[in-house]
Amino acid sequence: MMKRIMCILLSLMLLAAATFALAEDTAEETAVEAPAEEVPAEAAAEEAAAEEPAEPVLLATVNSAEIWSNNIDLLYAFNYYYEMAVAYGLDPADQSVLPMLRMYAMEYAIQATVVRQKAEELGLGATEEDIEKTKEDIKASWAEIVDSFVQEAGVITETSSEEDKAAARADAEATILATYGYDEEKYINENLDLAVYSLVEKRLEAMLVGDKTVTDEDIEKYFQDLVNEDRETYENDIATYEFYTQYYGQSSYFMPEGYRGITHILLEVDAELMQTWSDLVARYEEQQSASEAEATGEEEPAEGTEPAEEAEPAEGTEPAEGTEPAEGTEPAEEAEPVEPVTPEMIEAAEKAILDSVQAKVDEINAKLESGVSFDDLIQEYGKDPGMQNETRRAEGYPVHKDSILYDPAFIAAAMELEKVGDISKPVIGQSGVHILHYLRDIPGGATEMTPEMKEEFRVTLQSELASDVFHTALEEWIAAASVGYTAEGESWKPNFEEEEEAAPAAEEEAPAEAASPEGEAEAEEGPASPADEAPAEEGPASPAEEAPAAE
Repeated sequence: MMKRIMCILLSLMLLAAATFALAEDTAEETAVEAPAEEVPAEAAAEEAAAEEPAEPVLLATVNSAEIWSNNIDLLYAFNYYYEMAVAYGLDPADQSVLPMLRMYAMEYAIQATVVRQKAEELGLGATEEDIEKTKEDIKASWAEIVDSFVQEAGVITETSSEEDKAAARADAEATILATYGYDEEKYINENLDLAVYSLVEKRLEAMLVGDKTVTDEDIEKYFQDLVNEDRETYENDIATYEFYTQYYGQSSYFMPEGYRGITHILLEVDAELMQTWSDLVARYEEQQSASEAEATGEEEPAEGTEPAEEAEPAEGTEPAEGTEPAEGTEPAEEAEPVEPVTPEMIEAAEKAILDSVQAKVDEINAKLESGVSFDDLIQEYGKDPGMQNETRRAEGYPVHKDSILYDPAFIAAAMELEKVGDISKPVIGQSGVHILHYLRDIPGGATEMTPEMKEEFRVTLQSELASDVFHTALEEWIAAASVGYTAEGESWKPNFEEEEEAAPAAEEEAPAEAASPEGEAEAEEGPASPADEAPAEEGPASPAEEAPAAE
């Protein structure tokens, strides 16, 4: 709640900042440069504080409507594209980027103006009733923000009087005004036009879509496209499949073949026994690696390859006199050689672990023989939190021979089980001792489209249909509109043709050695145009479910 409210306030502050940024840039371009004068720091600060933002300037006309530099749609769009530029790693202050942001913002303002005009023409414009209803909604949003600040302050209790609550709200409003520069009136004014525009746009879109609807055939095709895309990505790449579906929690509509559903009982082991075994295994692996490296280093040099001669010490590099060890300094003692780890030592550590849990293993085996289900024994003896989930126990962990999610010992034991229903002997893993159960084979191929998935796809496709219809109509409306730019508005439009003509000339004039041997660098991509849908920001997400303790 608080995070969302802070985002709203931050967006409004950026919107206000955009007003001053656009006004200041316009003033800089139209002002006559004055000779520099030395101004005392205090006087300069006072002068800057008293300075008023530049007056708005007329940029364009759309039919009979005027678009000024303080147009709410333009400022809203400029703020959006500013944030997108930053997200793409661009510097919005760069003079090659700023004109692009202005151009996109002005395009959006023109589109919004055309939409408002078309809505009025078709009798779909906002009524007084719409405006009042929207104001009430924005007021409710403001009240929600104030309430959140009151809650954060923690000054209201169950016994607080109405006077106390009113005072707390007044304090919260004062804090918001002092910190963010907003009171209720300003909040309503800066949100009203945008909210009403959204309402009008939806009405136009609904009128254009009419009775056009998504069919079951459209949904089936959409689903099959998703399946084929996932098949191409994951069918022969288990690591990628598990990375995206487990670590990033992405949905997948295709599952590779070869997965088994595995449940297990995890038995805890004394930490000291586990540490001894882990250390021995690690040291043994280091020894093996060192032996392999040494064996490689002892190979005969290739025929015709002479060994490098030892370099003679450079003249004058003999040790300087007086560098003998200081009197009383004992030479460092050589470290005692570490006893090498043998397979027998690891086997002894493993036996100690298995002996420590043997009593519980015997109990489990006895109960299995008496008819107790493995599922019941997981709940009685198992220490893996993931196996406490009823759905997970019913389906099992999906384990493949090429899985990357689990302890290698767990994967190997799962793959050694021959048929569904088999139960493994106790297996030592990084988290303790496992007893695995081959619960089922998991079918590979396309996932089943559930009713919930079908409805989700229907909503997605209907939204895409409405967007396509609306944008097609919008392009026609803009083409039919009378759009004119003032000299100031023309200066906001980057002249890409001039830039392209200037580029070859610059290349010809550049010295040959300045040319890049790798050819021309790719141009940086900028934010999408207003008619295009901006990509959603993605970030790493937590896996939908925890991997088993066998990891």
